[in-house]
Amino acid sequence: MIDNYYTTRDAAKALGVSVRTAQLWLEKGLLKGWKTAGGHRRILRSSVSKLLAARAPVAVAPLAQQSLQVLVVEDNEALLKLYRLQIARWDFPVTLYSAVNGYEGLVMDGKVSPDLLICDLRLPGVTGFQVVRALCDMERYSQLAIVVASGLPSEEIDAHGSLPARVEQMGKPVDFKRLQELAQSLWQRRLETPK
Repeated sequence: MIDNYYTTRDAAKALGVSVRTAQLWLEKGLLKGWKTAGGHRRILRSSVSKLLAARAPVAVAPLAQQSLQVLVVEDNEALLKLYRLQIARWDFPVTLYSAVNGYEGLVMDGKVSPDLLICDLRLPGVTGFQVVRALCDMERYSQLAIVVASGLPSEEIDAHGSLPARVEQMGKPVDFKRLQELAQSLWQRRLETPK
């Protein structure tokens, strides 16, 4: 049986997150497991593997030497699947990354330096507002195209202090045609920019 599960610490290490984050993911159902009679959490290895696979870069078009790097930060798994399906139809090379919360999104941004960030605003822990503002405040991300896809009404967005001017706002349901147009223009710009 010991081969079938991780301790919380081992799961956190495998996922590259804090022990507390692993505990929260278990409580929210992102990871599957149980508590022992002594109150210790045990997490199924299969659920850790599944989450790692979901977070791994997925090539959704034939890879060229250089593909457009897209990061989607969205905690709704059904919508995340829809993003994957829609982006897979684009006729230029894309490498898609995903994150299920704002903290993970910021970490992933640092690792992969995407060309395009698509971010929800209502996220557990670190919100989309915080993610977007943090990235807009850093010179390193001055060329990052940012799209916020949110069902929040504009009054509620304004009540949170609005969003930086360079951020494109999109409602839900997501306008995938517009999203593709934005990504296509980024790809064209990359092709036209001398290396």
